[in-house]
Amino acid sequence: MDCRHQLIALLLALPAFACAQEWGSLSPGARAVLAPLASQWGSLDAEEQQRLSHLAERYPQLPPEKQARVRERIGRWATLSPSERARARENYQRFKEMPPDQRRDAIERYRREHDDGPPRGRHGGGPRDKDR
Repeated sequence: MDCRHQLIALLLALPAFACAQEWGSLSPGARAVLAPLASQWGSLDAEEQQRLSHLAERYPQLPPEKQARVRERIGRWATLSPSERARARENYQRFKEMPPDQRRDAIERYRREHDDGPPRGRHGGGPRDKDR
């Protein structure tokens, strides 16, 4: 591999070398949102820290119902072991790759099995509609 190819490969890999962010360098608002993860922050990889800190910075602009959902999900994420987090990421990736009709079926099946209340997301808020 010549120098140019090595340089291109290195530049493409740079996001993987993102610097870890110190807990104390987060804004007070971000620390408040991410508080359930405070004790684990140093063990999270830099990419996850960056994703979470970006979410925390957007948090104040979210509507109250989405803020509540973010707080609840961060709290649940904090309780997962590294292997459970990896499994959740794999499941999410598989879900994203499903065709839309299979995704809808999977969501409905999950809701029936877990009976977690009214649907959420873009179409949420009203009673469940089997024809969606």
